[in-house]
Amino acid sequence: MYNRQRQFGAHAPEIEERLALLAEASRVLADASLEPPAVMERLCGLVVPLLGAACALRLLTEDGLWLRTVASASAVPESRARFQALLSQRVRADEGLAEEVLGTGEAQGVEAVLVLPLRARGRALGTLTVWRDAPAPSSFEPGEQLLLQELADRAAMALDVARAYAAERQARQAAEVAAGRLARLQHVTAELSEALTAARVAEVVLEQGLSVADAKAGGLWLVEPDATSALLLRCAGCTPDAAERLRRMPLTGDAPGTRCLRELKPVWLESEDALAAGGAERPASSSACLPLVVDGRALGVLVFTFGLPHGFDEDERAFLHLVAHHAAQALARARLLEREQRARAALREAHQTLEAIIQASPAAIMLLDPDGTVRMWNPAAERMLGWTADEVLGKVLPVVPPEHWEAFRQSLERATRGTVLDGAPLLGRRRDGSAVQVAVWTGRVHPASGPPQCLSVMVDITERQRGEAAQRFLAEAGGVLAGSLEEEETLERVAHLAVPAYAETCGVFLEDESGGVRCVATAGEGSDAEVPPPGLAVVARVIQSGRPETRSGLSEGDPTCARAGGTCAYLCVPLRVRGHTLGALTFVTSRRAYDAQDLALAQELARRAALALDNASLYRDARHAIRLREEFLSIASHELKTPISALQLQVQSLLAGLARSGAQFDPERLKRGLERVDRQVKRQTLLVNDLLDVSRLSAGKLELVRVPLELGALVREVAERFEPEYARSGTPLELSLAPEARGQWDRLRLDQVLTNLMSNALKYGRGNPVRVELEVTEARVLLRVKDGGIGIATEHLPRLFHRFERAVSERNYGGFGLGLWIARQIIEAMGGHIEVESVLGEGSTFSVELPRG
Repeated sequence: MYNRQRQFGAHAPEIEERLALLAEASRVLADASLEPPAVMERLCGLVVPLLGAACALRLLTEDGLWLRTVASASAVPESRARFQALLSQRVRADEGLAEEVLGTGEAQGVEAVLVLPLRARGRALGTLTVWRDAPAPSSFEPGEQLLLQELADRAAMALDVARAYAAERQARQAAEVAAGRLARLQHVTAELSEALTAARVAEVVLEQGLSVADAKAGGLWLVEPDATSALLLRCAGCTPDAAERLRRMPLTGDAPGTRCLRELKPVWLESEDALAAGGAERPASSSACLPLVVDGRALGVLVFTFGLPHGFDEDERAFLHLVAHHAAQALARARLLEREQRARAALREAHQTLEAIIQASPAAIMLLDPDGTVRMWNPAAERMLGWTADEVLGKVLPVVPPEHWEAFRQSLERATRGTVLDGAPLLGRRRDGSAVQVAVWTGRVHPASGPPQCLSVMVDITERQRGEAAQRFLAEAGGVLAGSLEEEETLERVAHLAVPAYAETCGVFLEDESGGVRCVATAGEGSDAEVPPPGLAVVARVIQSGRPETRSGLSEGDPTCARAGGTCAYLCVPLRVRGHTLGALTFVTSRRAYDAQDLALAQELARRAALALDNASLYRDARHAIRLREEFLSIASHELKTPISALQLQVQSLLAGLARSGAQFDPERLKRGLERVDRQVKRQTLLVNDLLDVSRLSAGKLELVRVPLELGALVREVAERFEPEYARSGTPLELSLAPEARGQWDRLRLDQVLTNLMSNALKYGRGNPVRVELEVTEARVLLRVKDGGIGIATEHLPRLFHRFERAVSERNYGGFGLGLWIARQIIEAMGGHIEVESVLGEGSTFSVELPRG
């Protein structure tokens, strides 16, 4: 192989030999099958051993900063392994001899080493380095350099052609894959365009999508309306047991599907991810979790799983993302179609409802042409006036007597011009010839085609005088009820209002705290009885349902209403105010039957009576509030005086000590005294600040200064401030803070909230550990302060955040009862909310949730 008679350096190759070598190089490089590795190996095989003892071919990396050895050859087999190991390290392309060769494009030699550039189309590809061993000549002759450069140029050209061929083949393969995917995607899109329901969309996506994505199994989940979980709409390629396990996907935690929906980004579990998750000895399958997003809102998630570890290149990711996009659009279209169908059904139902209203209306409704011709006649008109629809449709309205016809026709003309006639009185006639006094409301109607028409509504006002009398009665009742704010007196006045004008006996019933019903006032005949008719059973039903009950006629066999001398009719109506039922009002008579107008009168009287009772209750509550205010002022004076007294005593003690000891006064005692002074001053400051905050909040003058803030840092700052107090009480303080809890908040006010919560945890924690947790989501932060202290009774929780309220005795624990109320006002002003969970004797957890914006 390495003949001393033909070794390099013995003499320069002759012209014929050079030509033969170049011809051999051309043949060898042409037979390299256009594969870059083969080109580089063949070139090294041509150089060694004829022109050198060893050679190495280095190519530039993509960033152009390094030269990486890709092929080498050595004439001595024993040193080949050591030579290859030596060349395995990368070389900087912008330093030393490599920089000069690549920059100038000319070969450079140093003693027994020659470095030649590999260039093609004016672009540097790398270097060819040739070494010689002693005793051969240490330098390369010009002829040898030219020959080596020619070999390098031809190799660079072959390498460039091989790279171009590989790129063209890769592009052709990618185009074929893309064309196949496009054809399959077009088929899926065509199927989706015909899907009219979400179930059909899921069927198409999974049946067609598995083959399109070359996946083993898949599933489609839709986000439920409450956005707490996603429900499996359809799956393919999985067992029934697996489908049942995956039926509901919670949208909490860090599962791939959950993360995909939360971040609205695909989650790719490739082969490396699966190996890392499942262990190297048992690789798991790969998965693609794709969010179904329309207009920035997640509709659901589409998941494809693959039987073997699978890497997703950029084209495949874009393709699967496009499949998910078309699926999301199809789901949105299906939902729009479903909503449209529901809207159409609702419109039909509205038309049917309107027709039913017209047919069921107690008022006479008729549609008239401007000349008085009847086009619509509802059943109420038939009942009120006597004519059937068949008798009047297409004919002039027969209700109006001839002497009033001209005035009525003119009113119709005014209505067609846009004038609305509100309750115009009209003396008409019935089919039997009897007179009827009606009030007529007439307005213009624009039909879809044709001239305007008039819609007339007629109401029988024969009972108007009766109604006017009822109004006078109610006006008088209002004056009577407004005459007192004492609850007992109000109850008696309510009972006597309707007797004897509308009832022989009237009873007032109230619901007590236990849910029972008791009679609190009666008036009229039989008022001495313990429970007046109609009895507690009827009253209890009315209070529970909030709906009145009535016996409108007289009955001979009703034991609940039997009276001396006969039977009775009754009305029982609820006393409701502000949506709450206080009790019931009963009216009983044996002289006549009660009708609908009596019921309406009773309900109105009950409404006013309930309002009077409510006012009396509010008056009682106001007096209670005044008492609470006086108690608060007493507590406030005590709370404000306590730190001042302690401060005064401490200062007097220090002054006395200084007077006795002078310069010899113990510094440690002075320090302790000043620390106590400082604590009392801080306590006094907090109390005053609470009072100032109450004033600001009551006046609506709380101003927030929002600044960028990292909440975790503020929590740590407040915790450090409380550290001495916690240490003195022996209370452990634990912090669990999420990083980067940033948002726009008022730093001073949040400091105030944290100070209050941590102070309460220390005060009521009984020395048990206090834990502060901070969690962060994309839009909000959640802060929890937990203690293992005395806890709060369940009945006190609803009023814990109210002003001046406390769940413990002020004798055992100081304070105004304002801290939590102020904290709630601050948190709600920032768009958040605060709540508490507690078990008596086990501790409390206060949770604060704030938006990050």
